[in-house]
Amino acid sequence: MAEFLLLCGQDGVTDTYTPGNLEAIADRILPSNAPRNVDIVRNDGVVSCAINAPDSLATHGASVCLGQMIPPSEDWHEPGASRPDGSYGIARVDATSVELVADVTASRTLYYRLFDDLFVASSSQRAIGHFADEFVLNDTAIAWMISNGNLGPEQTWDERVDHVLPHGTVRLDRSIWDLTASTNPATFDPTDEPTSIHRDRLVAALDDTFGALDIDTARWEVPLSGGLDSREILRRVRDSDGPRAITWGTDEALENPESDAVRARELAEEYDVDHRYYSLPVAPDDAETVIERFVIASEGRVDNISGYLDGFDVFADLTHRGVEGLIRGDEGFGWKTVGSSQGVRQVIGARMVDDLNIFDSISVPGEHRQELPGRLTRAPRESVATWRDRLYHTYRIPILLAGLTSLKTPYIEVVNPFLTRRTLETVRRFPDDLRTEKQLYTEYVKEQSPEVPVATQSANPDAEQFLARDEVQAFLKTELDTDHAREIFGEELVDYAVEGLSDGNGAGETTEWTFDAVKRRVGRRLPTSMIRTIVTYTPVDRPVSSVSKSRLAFRLYIISTMTERLVNDANQL
Repeated sequence: MAEFLLLCGQDGVTDTYTPGNLEAIADRILPSNAPRNVDIVRNDGVVSCAINAPDSLATHGASVCLGQMIPPSEDWHEPGASRPDGSYGIARVDATSVELVADVTASRTLYYRLFDDLFVASSSQRAIGHFADEFVLNDTAIAWMISNGNLGPEQTWDERVDHVLPHGTVRLDRSIWDLTASTNPATFDPTDEPTSIHRDRLVAALDDTFGALDIDTARWEVPLSGGLDSREILRRVRDSDGPRAITWGTDEALENPESDAVRARELAEEYDVDHRYYSLPVAPDDAETVIERFVIASEGRVDNISGYLDGFDVFADLTHRGVEGLIRGDEGFGWKTVGSSQGVRQVIGARMVDDLNIFDSISVPGEHRQELPGRLTRAPRESVATWRDRLYHTYRIPILLAGLTSLKTPYIEVVNPFLTRRTLETVRRFPDDLRTEKQLYTEYVKEQSPEVPVATQSANPDAEQFLARDEVQAFLKTELDTDHAREIFGEELVDYAVEGLSDGNGAGETTEWTFDAVKRRVGRRLPTSMIRTIVTYTPVDRPVSSVSKSRLAFRLYIISTMTERLVNDANQL
């Protein structure tokens, strides 16, 4: 399922939008190599538009469910019905109301806006923008993108567009044209019980989840790495009908025994499943097309481009082969060892502009409004580790991981079975030590796994090296040295970002060995015990974070390009 778009209007307003209008929107919001199949349902003042919907997509009239309910629910399409479990985003409609329902982590983002006589909901911010008279930039999103490479909590590009929060519901009462929103807080309640009890609960939750996963594994594939999560998924579906695995990465990674590429191949052999390896270029021939498709697919939500340097040819091929979706391993079993509140924000991906040492004397739009919402701040007597994992469930998954999911859904569907409510509520009862470094889950998976070591190095190309290439820097420099970019960011920030970038003659910036860059390269090789020792005996304040000029220029390009596209979208209908 690429995208969905739902319109609910008053006084026949939805009748003014033709199939041609909706098909044009689909064409504009999709990458150039994505399919363009549009299914439209009209029913009692509501128009529901599904783009690239697989046969397995759950629909009922104008109601639609992205992702998967686990297990399937009979009354999922009825507003007011109980919330199903699973990894999904639901839009459900009847004669009196429209409801948008997010799963416990909002793993599939649902955006919406209420106009005077029209309610628009979509998985795409740009789709909603087509129904506006103008685009109003939310400068807080600029600050979050610059400091983290994502949009940040509760942020959208247009300040009048909202999205459904984790475990949230948005309801439109059609009779009085009134919109209400609610959410259930993520409650961690660690219990002091034997580890064996927690382990049994975890295993039972996973057994129930995969026992209720109702998909045709002959048409869904497992993206296999050398890590823990995908190997556990493969172990649990390997006895199904024809499961297959895929891995993508560089040719060089196939020669590195510690890489995801090699470990994935070994796991596929151990489990005796078909395995396909897609080769990604380190230096794509057409970098501009790669970057353009990335920004279109992501809608500027994330800057994690390294796995997509083929211009999404992997996903275009999956579509061509008839693959309906991927069974992915996004999860919330715990996270990295941290020793301070600043460390929590850093590992979660919630840094502030003030955390970056390059902005001491440069003004950044939106920086004075950049803060965590009250629901995400650390509670009294909440431990650092519990806050870290609560933020993982309520910030990192719905902001970063959901953004990464949105890169794939222009081509195929995605399900994340580890994100069921039952599984995450089980994890929320773990004491801190069983969640830190995913200790209990890691021990369990290793017990079940064949003796294939966990990979310590990614198979993907290095994004910093790609962004430091002469042709990429020359492109970014040209795109940023414009009146449009300077109007958004100001002269000082643009001048700082483009200073030192290459003109295409080999004289640009080289890859910087910042603290973050070193951490990316060596962190996965260190034993957990050593990481914990380093954190324990490191001062509370971590080294000041930095970002390379290439990365900064890329983030500014994302912002500039998205604002330009959204301005144009508002003038199309």
